[in-house]
Amino acid sequence: MSLIMKIACLAVYALGLAGALGLVHGTAAALGGIVSIALLGIHALELLFAFRYLHRYQGAMGVSILLAMLFGVLHWAPLARQGQKSA
Repeated sequence: MSLIMKIACLAVYALGLAGALGLVHGTAAALGGIVSIALLGIHALELLFAFRYLHRYQGAMGVSILLAMLFGVLHWAPLARQGQKSA
């Protein structure tokens, strides 16, 4: 289920980018742009809350921040649960 939701996030971002580049026109482009900006804004606010969990990611911190900005709770919630299991 998480994979499907991540793919949906990427599809929304792709639609927003395509609309910004003029590859898609009309309502779909406008809606894709608005939803993309809203998702990025929500994930930026989420980042303030989830920053304490991001260091648990096995890769670089910058990559973890990027993934949190793209996927939000889909990225950091498993990291938070990971800390609860080890504690």
